Amino acid sequence: MLTQGNLLFSQATEAWYIRRDPPEPWTWAPILNTNITEMDEVFGEGVWHSGFYDDVDVTEAFGPTTCFVFIEGGDDHAIPMNDFLVANMTLIEDWVYAGGSLFLNAAPNYGVNVDFGFNGIELIYPDYAWDGQAIDPAHPIFNGPYIPVGTYWYGNYFGHAVLEGPDLVPLIEDPLSGHVVCAEKAWGAGKIIFGGMTTTGWHTPLPEASNLRMNIFKYLASYAFLDFSYAQDIYCLEDEDPYPIFAVGADTGIFVAEPAGLDIDPITGLIDLSESLPGTYDITNLFEGIGCKSDSSQFTLTIAIPPVADVIEDFTMCRGDTIQLTSFGGVTYEWVPPTYLNDPFVQNPLLMNPLTDMVYLVIVSDINGCSDTAEVVVTLYDNPIIDAGEDQYILLGSYVELDASGGVTYSWTPEGTLSDPNISNPLSYATENTTYYVIGTDEHGCMGIDSVNVILREDAVFSFPNAFSPNSDGVNDEFLPIAYGTVVDFTINVYNRWGEMIYENLADITKGWDGTFEEKDQPMGSYIYYFTATDGTGQHFAYQGNITLVR
Repeated sequence: MLTQGNLLFSQATEAWYIRRDPPEPWTWAPILNTNITEMDEVFGEGVWHSGFYDDVDVTEAFGPTTCFVFIEGGDDHAIPMNDFLVANMTLIEDWVYAGGSLFLNAAPNYGVNVDFGFNGIELIYPDYAWDGQAIDPAHPIFNGPYIPVGTYWYGNYFGHAVLEGPDLVPLIEDPLSGHVVCAEKAWGAGKIIFGGMTTTGWHTPLPEASNLRMNIFKYLASYAFLDFSYAQDIYCLEDEDPYPIFAVGADTGIFVAEPAGLDIDPITGLIDLSESLPGTYDITNLFEGIGCKSDSSQFTLTIAIPPVADVIEDFTMCRGDTIQLTSFGGVTYEWVPPTYLNDPFVQNPLLMNPLTDMVYLVIVSDINGCSDTAEVVVTLYDNPIIDAGEDQYILLGSYVELDASGGVTYSWTPEGTLSDPNISNPLSYATENTTYYVIGTDEHGCMGIDSVNVILREDAVFSFPNAFSPNSDGVNDEFLPIAYGTVVDFTINVYNRWGEMIYENLADITKGWDGTFEEKDQPMGSYIYYFTATDGTGQHFAYQGNITLVR
């Protein structure tokens, strides 16, 4: 039930224009009857109600089916308007308080100040304004729906009066005097815009001035300018929840979406992507408050199903190697970080010679720009240090044992003269000088390489150090001749400076003098040695020299 004094305007649909009996105000303006033209444009020709001060039914005009009234007092309509307001102000104020919207405008051409009511709002006449300037360009009346509007207008005159009173929100001022020519005020559940402006037939530029007047009608009649959008028309589930973007000066309405599945806040328009289902939705912003016509705007938005990023596996690799990373699930790919990759923007890049362990994220995106990530861990192992041992000498027709270390498995080449190329210590039966290469592989499959020379000798070769230091440090602790080739027999004797033999070895060429005699350390100094031997070919050798003992 709609009752006066407690109006519920959700069903109010009627608009009224009230003024003095014809003719319209300002019959000598350059453009006539602009009030009527502008009402027709906003509400539709023949749809709005026309009323006159001397015969309008005020209980109908300011009744529960009316949501907007325009009262005009321009030119010679000012005194009849003043009389009408004096007679009906209580009714008008109650109607606005209950939710009605009123445009009260007068540019008098005679008379004195007019009491506009609403707790002391007064129209001051005369106070002429050649020009008008917007105070807050973000206000809805300066931003549509009728555009262009502009923010500065002039004419002969733009206004004839100015406004004073409590709680006014200035909208337009005289740029020369700073006096307010147009202002608004909230009154209970309703709203009023007061003006001292002439009809737009006096104003320039056009159509900006006329659009301004129609925006005032629209703003008051609908109480909402609802144009909105979202930053994107396609969102992914992992995106930040979007708020609507409202046009400058727009109000919020009630948001609804079809079909079901979109989690949208009806008041703010915030979309909870994590709680929404993928799909395409028509989002409507409805005006359900005061207004002659329900206002709405719409935006179509899609929530896309994100891709699923996938990779083959984590990798291990050896230093210096190149491997291929592999991913699936998208249209475009980005690997982060790009370090050591030949191209971070391909699906399967090459990872080349990393210097450390790496963790890569691949961002997989689909045609909608939705993305997912997957992780690849690459563990880097150092290559083993393989040692093929010292070069070896071999007599023709004999053999020598090679000895590699540092790996778990081995592979020797060339393998034709080896007893087994796949062990650490194969026997070499080389018949010519040969360089053997051994590839050692550790428990991670990483490889190292080293080489050893096997040198063919048909006779023995001996060499002797000139000093040794028996200090048990593992280096040069014994005096021992070095023999290459096959030694059949040998003798080695060491004498001190008095000619006394203090060491003799007739059996083991691998055992040397440790610098003692009768288990006593001998003093530092020079000693004489004699050495004889016979090699595998029967050739005899004899050597004499000096060896220095150093402690």
